[in-house]
Amino acid sequence: MWLSYNTRVKSLKIKAALFIVIAAVVLLFSPILSQADVQIGIQDSDINVDTIPDNPQPYDNVTIELSSYATDLTKAMIQWKQGSTLVLSGYGKTSYAFTAPGPDSVTVFTVTIQPVEGGDAITKQIVISPSEIDLMWESANGYTPPFYRGKALPTSESDIRVVAIPNTTTIKQGKGDISYSWSAGQNDTVMTDASGYNKDSFEFQNSAINLTESVSVTASSVDGRYNATNSIDVPIVSPQVIFYKRSPTDGVLYNQALDDSTTITEDEATIVAVPYFLATVGNENNFTYNWQINGSPIDTPAKKTELTIQPTEHDGYATIDVDFENPQTLYQKVTGELNLNF
Repeated sequence: MWLSYNTRVKSLKIKAALFIVIAAVVLLFSPILSQADVQIGIQDSDINVDTIPDNPQPYDNVTIELSSYATDLTKAMIQWKQGSTLVLSGYGKTSYAFTAPGPDSVTVFTVTIQPVEGGDAITKQIVISPSEIDLMWESANGYTPPFYRGKALPTSESDIRVVAIPNTTTIKQGKGDISYSWSAGQNDTVMTDASGYNKDSFEFQNSAINLTESVSVTASSVDGRYNATNSIDVPIVSPQVIFYKRSPTDGVLYNQALDDSTTITEDEATIVAVPYFLATVGNENNFTYNWQINGSPIDTPAKKTELTIQPTEHDGYATIDVDFENPQTLYQKVTGELNLNF
């Protein structure tokens, strides 16, 4: 019993000594730990900066907002300087609104934040360089005749090409390289294969059921000085057949379309059917061409879009119909009708 009691006393003494040592260590290093906590404080990375819109265009109304999960900015003293001019100061001034300057102009804000927890002030520099980008579109395989002054318009299941044109002196002078991120569709899905370095155009086949196609692009320079976003809705139109007459000496008279008031006075005339905007370019062999005269089918001419007629008598009329159709698709089809007087 005596040895057991002595052992317990000795164990208690050891534990008491260890407690004293631990307490001394804590007391010795606690000032250092507290000082380290103060020195760490709130860091620059703890303050987030957002602009609305994300990529301002020239003369946009822009709002800059500060936020943080590490400190209560509503209690912090915040000063905003635009260049060297103090434009806003006070507790909780977490946002500032202004009008962006013109293209190729830069506005620099210096924001000084004194956290409510104390410690060193935090300085954030915000650079606003408004940029804009134009988007041009056309049908990549829609047919238009020679010398047509307009552009090919997209029809159902045609290929659409969209080209991005940065509007900035830096890029136009060849001093910057651009990375493009293309998105399309109602869900604004990123087109990964079409996006990337210097990919300033995007080509795709439109849906057979959509009346418009939405396309957007975000472009940014490698040096980070240029950032711009734009989007467009590309309208889908219906193709149409326009008829012209071929002259034996001047070729197809594209400057004078035929209509139902046209009278053929020659003993022989060649009528040319032009399927405006139909996606035939590169797909000509896929199309069938069906002609009718006064409702009766006739053999397809050697030149599938041209029909030569020989009126047997004058003071009459004839109705000419033609169908262009791609049987490999659902909606690549157009019908034209022309009433001629003789």
